Amino acid sequence: MPMRLLQYGLLIVPAVLYILVLPLEQEDSYTLYIIIALGLAVWKDFTRSSMQRLLLVAEILFSCWLIALYGPFMFFLSLSALYVYMYRLDGAQRWLMLAIQLIASNIALHWYYAPPQGLHAWLSIHPNEVTPFTQETIARVAGNLLLLITSTLSWQGSRSASSRGQLEQVYDELRSKHYELQEAREQLLQFTKQLEGTAQVEERTRISRQLHDDIGHRLIRTKMMSEAALLTIPIHPEQGTEMVKQIRDQLAASMDDMRTTLHKLRPSSYISDAYALDRLLEDVGRETGVKTIYEVRGHSHVLYPSMQIVLYKNAKEAVTNALRHGNATTITVELEFGEREICMAVSNDGKIHTLSTKEQTKASHEESRANPSVKAEFTGIGMGLEGMRLRTQLVGGKLEIKPDYPYTVITRLPMTNKAELI
Repeated sequence: MPMRLLQYGLLIVPAVLYILVLPLEQEDSYTLYIIIALGLAVWKDFTRSSMQRLLLVAEILFSCWLIALYGPFMFFLSLSALYVYMYRLDGAQRWLMLAIQLIASNIALHWYYAPPQGLHAWLSIHPNEVTPFTQETIARVAGNLLLLITSTLSWQGSRSASSRGQLEQVYDELRSKHYELQEAREQLLQFTKQLEGTAQVEERTRISRQLHDDIGHRLIRTKMMSEAALLTIPIHPEQGTEMVKQIRDQLAASMDDMRTTLHKLRPSSYISDAYALDRLLEDVGRETGVKTIYEVRGHSHVLYPSMQIVLYKNAKEAVTNALRHGNATTITVELEFGEREICMAVSNDGKIHTLSTKEQTKASHEESRANPSVKAEFTGIGMGLEGMRLRTQLVGGKLEIKPDYPYTVITRLPMTNKAELI
């Protein structure tokens, strides 16, 4: 819509402005010519592409005819056709049209200033006069500059429009792919729920069958034995007592089966429970009497099992080293959830280990040769930190050691997008 508005505006506005200075006797023919020019422009917009090129040439030649009749002001009307082919045609076609328009416009302008019976030079310069350039020369230079500048701006505009169109197309494709991914994700979640429901139904059926076949039959047998024992005890006390013992054994076995079934009904503990850092510190504090502090910063969320295990193993190794080699009395574990990484810092107030992982490993070999009594201590520290480093690298993280007080072991793991956790 903006393109057609500008196209018709470049025809109508200059035509209306020029009619204000046109002699009255020429208005009728001038109006007819303008209507023909508008008709060509409208006809061009409602035809096939092959016919559009012919109508463009016709519109260019007709605008040049108006230049020959009414002078250089008609250059503004010819900008309408220039704007159209600069936007709609590709490659050499637009530059061929521009060459045709430049040649035809210069011929028409020369015709306007010098009809055939009085042709003269195209560019006339009179250095002895006050104005060295003739009116035709000024009009010719201004008209050509107008066409060239407008064509350059239109060409740049067409390139920008083409780039914007390509970006919009890519955006539409990305949005379509996003909708497809969302739909696939919803289908996957629905399918997962169906599988979960089917598995639950199968598990309930299996458990009910087990209750009926095992525990149910045993309880029925126990009931029958109880009735028999009631009748036997008054007559044969010893035999009745033996039957009561058998009933007791049957009830104990039934209780074991019931306990096993209830254990199966109870949801299995998640890995987050088995590898919980707060539980680790709670156990350490209860068993050793060491003061433990656990802090969580940021927006916590469920971690991958591999990341959970790495954090737990590293924390356990760092706590063990602090107790065994550092004689720590206070151990602090700080877990921070950032935007790009998860950081766990384990610090203690014990002795400072001033060697890095590699230095400790090297020192363990050298010291073990000189003094075998310290071999176990150095080897334990070095191999422990090396194991922590290898575990961290397996999940794309890194391990840092801060030997200054308080001695701190930092585990950094890359944050995973929350959408990928589903």
